[in-house]
Amino acid sequence: MAGLNATRLASRAPGKLVVLGEYAVLEGAPAMVLAVDRYCRAAIGPSEDTRCHLLARTREDSAVSFTPEADSGFALVDAVVRNLPHAGAWRATLDSRELFTGGIKLGLGSSAAALTAWAGAWAAFTGQGPLVADAGTLRSLVDLHKASQGGAGSGIDVAASLFGGVIRYQLSALSEPGVSTARLPNSVGFAGVFTRSAASTPDFLARYNAWRAAAPEETAAEVAALARIAEGGIGAAAADDVDGFLAAVTDYGRCLEGLGERMGARVVTREHRGVNRIAERFRISYKVSGAGGGDLGLAFSADPGALEQFKKAVAEDYDVIEFSVDRTGLRVEVAPG
Repeated sequence: MAGLNATRLASRAPGKLVVLGEYAVLEGAPAMVLAVDRYCRAAIGPSEDTRCHLLARTREDSAVSFTPEADSGFALVDAVVRNLPHAGAWRATLDSRELFTGGIKLGLGSSAAALTAWAGAWAAFTGQGPLVADAGTLRSLVDLHKASQGGAGSGIDVAASLFGGVIRYQLSALSEPGVSTARLPNSVGFAGVFTRSAASTPDFLARYNAWRAAAPEETAAEVAALARIAEGGIGAAAADDVDGFLAAVTDYGRCLEGLGERMGARVVTREHRGVNRIAERFRISYKVSGAGGGDLGLAFSADPGALEQFKKAVAEDYDVIEFSVDRTGLRVEVAPG
């Protein structure tokens, strides 16, 4: 069994924004996701005593102390610790505050980023070596994330946190996650719009699953339409077809609103509909990002001036959040000091 490292280690994993493929990705359709420069950070080192100490930082700080044989009470931490050999006591911090604003979750995949950051730091600390961003690591982390989240989700947010960059994500017929490099068109800029309300992804996925069970043919037709748009938009972006990509973003947003109506959930909220009306004034492509019901919307444009005008108009009522694409994914290094 591997022993604990005497070195203090630090890691970070980026959050995510889904551009195309929400819901349809659960049925094997391709999706495009961005890793963004908001991070969950973990730091771990040896304990000064015989107990383990964990400080979790999200909306508020939560500190726990326990014996090495006991659980911390944090599902994603305990899922990783049980999966990798370990021995001895440790002291750690897991900080997701960058993925919140004003105490509200932004919808950037905070639990996946936290699990990825923790797994990276824990693997190095326990002598397992660095986690390599490959198919095997992705599969393991997706399984661990599902175990800590009641089995829900596609794993797209874990992939963004592990690999970074702009990626195409797709599940095989056997639900194996697959990742390949994607891109945004060169001239397209983007910004996030936060409507100051958080959504529960598991709740929306439960609504979707209930609708799928009750109306399988309707679901299949809706998913097929979403898949065609996502495939076309990803292909347009790869070919640097700006108009095709922006049209796909707009079309996918409209279809998500219809999907919500059919499954009896407000995927596109009143607030996001209002933001979309502003977007239409400035010829901006806009859609909700993720499962919907709140959280973030994404605005895309090849016209920097129009995008700036849109952001100023939206900022009167909502929070415009600037993002850059994180190109590195999970990073683990020796902590300073």
